[in-house]
Amino acid sequence: MKILIILSILFAHNLKVLAQSTPAIVDMSKLKELDTDWGLLDDIEVDELNRRNLIKSRKADLSTLRKVKQLIIGGDVEAAKYYLDRLDSKNRTITYIKARYLAIIHFINDEYESSLEALNSVNLNENKHYTKTCILKIINMMALNKNEGLYREFDGCDRVTLRYSQTDHYWLDTLFNLKFDREETFKGSSFADTQYVLQNQDFFRIWIKTGIYLNKEYLVLNLIKSMPESYYMSKRTRELIGLLYFRSGDEEKAMSFIEDIETPNSENMKGNYNLARKKYELAFGHYKLALQKKKNSLNAIERSLPLVWILGQWEEGNKLLDRLIKKNLPERKKTTLKTLFKMRQDKFLETQKYLDILNIQYKEKLPFELNQMMYYNAMRIKNQKQMIEYSNIACRAMDAIACWTLMQSIMWENLGQTIDRDEEVQVTQNNFIENLKSAQEVTPIQEIPTIDQRDIEELDSELVRITPGEEN
Repeated sequence: MKILIILSILFAHNLKVLAQSTPAIVDMSKLKELDTDWGLLDDIEVDELNRRNLIKSRKADLSTLRKVKQLIIGGDVEAAKYYLDRLDSKNRTITYIKARYLAIIHFINDEYESSLEALNSVNLNENKHYTKTCILKIINMMALNKNEGLYREFDGCDRVTLRYSQTDHYWLDTLFNLKFDREETFKGSSFADTQYVLQNQDFFRIWIKTGIYLNKEYLVLNLIKSMPESYYMSKRTRELIGLLYFRSGDEEKAMSFIEDIETPNSENMKGNYNLARKKYELAFGHYKLALQKKKNSLNAIERSLPLVWILGQWEEGNKLLDRLIKKNLPERKKTTLKTLFKMRQDKFLETQKYLDILNIQYKEKLPFELNQMMYYNAMRIKNQKQMIEYSNIACRAMDAIACWTLMQSIMWENLGQTIDRDEEVQVTQNNFIENLKSAQEVTPIQEIPTIDQRDIEELDSELVRITPGEEN
């Protein structure tokens, strides 16, 4: 190409000039890349450069979309949304894909209205796009109880996507029937259904999931014995069977099916199994493995948080709270738990920041437990005024320790500084505390013999002299 030849000549000429004019070492930091002189290019070369730039941009977009898809599958929807926002919104070639991925992210977060808005934000009614989005649209409408137009959407979607479904839309049909209280269509209760249910492994798995969703575990387990041996080779199938046994109460058998499976659901089941047997460290380990596979696993997070407290893993607790996304969970409850974790880490200054936030959220009417935290943390940060204020409130609520703390504040100028002193405590007797706790020999008090009152009265009467005829 002309541009390459011209650039080569210019580059060689510049080197020659530099070599002749500069006997010393050339300062490479001052060399700059030559800008393309578009005037030297013809139309074909300009088109070629534009095509190369366009291909480079598309490759970058495709790489980002692949990363978004992997993050969604892995459960890290926050990271997926971050990379999705980085895509150029003006690029019409990826507009539809971006809208669909955004709808999926909102759906995972139980944000059905936002998911539906994302689907409606672009024209996805063409068949090539509609087949990929209509099922998600129907599920969002059912979740939002938007029955108007739902029949039309369902019939249209069923017509254009049925040929792509390997399970004849069994799952979608079941949900639709449940939505409108139609006659239950769950098959498997009769021997004639066996061939229908076992027609292929994909359909069999959908049927098991439907049975679990409908609480038909025992009906499904009756058909497991007829399952072909080849189905046991699939870890996905064995995971579902393990879940069936776990739901039916046969946990030992469930573990035998999922022992070598490392999916989020199987790790959660293993964690529940060990938790029921009070093997807290093992249970916590399985929940952490589940979270490595799926970062937003609500089951793993909710079961791990109590274990954090039992095992003293305070920093892990803070990380889990950052992952916890629950629609109906008040934010101040999460803040309270995070405050407790910070306090147990002896990070009292950070604890005070969270306590101040909670005080605002509760409009300065803190619950009893937060009052306790307030005066204790004030004592640890040596804030005597705050300690007295909140220990007084807690004492009135019959907190004996708060009352004791309040009394000590009368004796000590700053109780927080006093308890942090590291000087040796002076006592007049060795093992003073142990002596207080041990039983002591009781020596009776030697009392002075008492005098009978009648004797005193008799002595008094002897001192009285009565003279006949004497006048007072």
